[in-house]
Amino acid sequence: MQDRGKYQLPLFISIGAGLNQIPLIEEAGRCGFRVIGVDKNPDAEGLTRCDIAIQESIEDYRAVYRRLQELQVDGDMRGVLSRSFGAAIKTACFIAEKLKIPMIPFQRIDDFIHKDRMKRVFQHNRIETPDYDTIDETDPDRISEAFYPLVIKPLIGHAKRDVRLISSRSALKSFLSSGGGTYLIERYIEGDEIIAIGITHQGRYHLIGITDKMKTPPPYFVDIMHIFPSRYHHLSEKIVDLGQRVTRGFGIATSPLLMEIIVDRQENIHLIEAAPEFGGEYLPDILIPEATGYNFIREAIQAASKGAFHSPQKKIKNAVVVKYITGLSGRLISFNSENSVSMEEILLSRVFKDVGSETRKPITNHDRIGVVISRSKTREDAISAAERAIESLTIRIMQDEINS
Repeated sequence: MQDRGKYQLPLFISIGAGLNQIPLIEEAGRCGFRVIGVDKNPDAEGLTRCDIAIQESIEDYRAVYRRLQELQVDGDMRGVLSRSFGAAIKTACFIAEKLKIPMIPFQRIDDFIHKDRMKRVFQHNRIETPDYDTIDETDPDRISEAFYPLVIKPLIGHAKRDVRLISSRSALKSFLSSGGGTYLIERYIEGDEIIAIGITHQGRYHLIGITDKMKTPPPYFVDIMHIFPSRYHHLSEKIVDLGQRVTRGFGIATSPLLMEIIVDRQENIHLIEAAPEFGGEYLPDILIPEATGYNFIREAIQAASKGAFHSPQKKIKNAVVVKYITGLSGRLISFNSENSVSMEEILLSRVFKDVGSETRKPITNHDRIGVVISRSKTREDAISAAERAIESLTIRIMQDEINS
């Protein structure tokens, strides 16, 4: 009788079943769903945690929907989400539309994926964003000197790959001649970067939290630290208004929503990018719950499945820091896996690379060596705890001769 009851539980679909999807899969199970996991890789770590596995590319949304239709299972398919980005979210929106689950209109999802289309939506909805243009190797001379310095980035991309500051026309020509293709360029704005983490439910944007994002110096913009609470917490009302305008502009019914914002010296806010994603950087599954007590992943599942969604409360439980470890070009010789900082302060300490692996100065987020996540009562104490934890790892790198 118990097994029959389980098989009549409602169904939730996870688009993707890799390591990053496991928190979503497990939380959906705790919410009372049987979970359908979709992944091309039959050995994906999350598939063993799913009740039903579909081996299919998460990019082929029509094939995924066809496989779902072929399933002979009891129970309603109530929700679908992905913790990935780009094509996975496009597939989730396609499935949601077919199942009549309000999320993001499928025909609008490319407005997020293609950065030039995103910028046009911003401008059409009078959302403050840096001036921009698109460019390829055929016409760098048309960009006026007044536009420099500028930030160049691929029209589609993530992890800060091929994102950099360009200070002159000659540097732009050099970049375009070596890369090829079409890029987005935007006017560089001096200021501090913050990440607004939120969720849209039934067309209303809810701000969950704001982090200060620290980056490597130009020309590259690699994320090296997120700090909560933000120094710009007092701008929350403006950010909620911004999130609501993004929600209206893209026609979002329900979705996680991440916004990358620059705050200039006059505390004007400029939206750089928006994404209907949970975000990485350990923000949804560690930083937000530890800092605020809000279970972001659970509430996103509830929102996406017409469950009992709870809006975030405006409270700060702890200061939390996500600090990444970077190094110079060389080879990782050794590190100490035993961390001397008390577990009360350190939530996670991890080295991404194996001994003997190559390292390099950070150009993209994939070049980071490891991460430490700490919590304390104040920002300063949390940062200090993270720094002590990194020091205790005693990471040793044999540098390349050019860096010696």
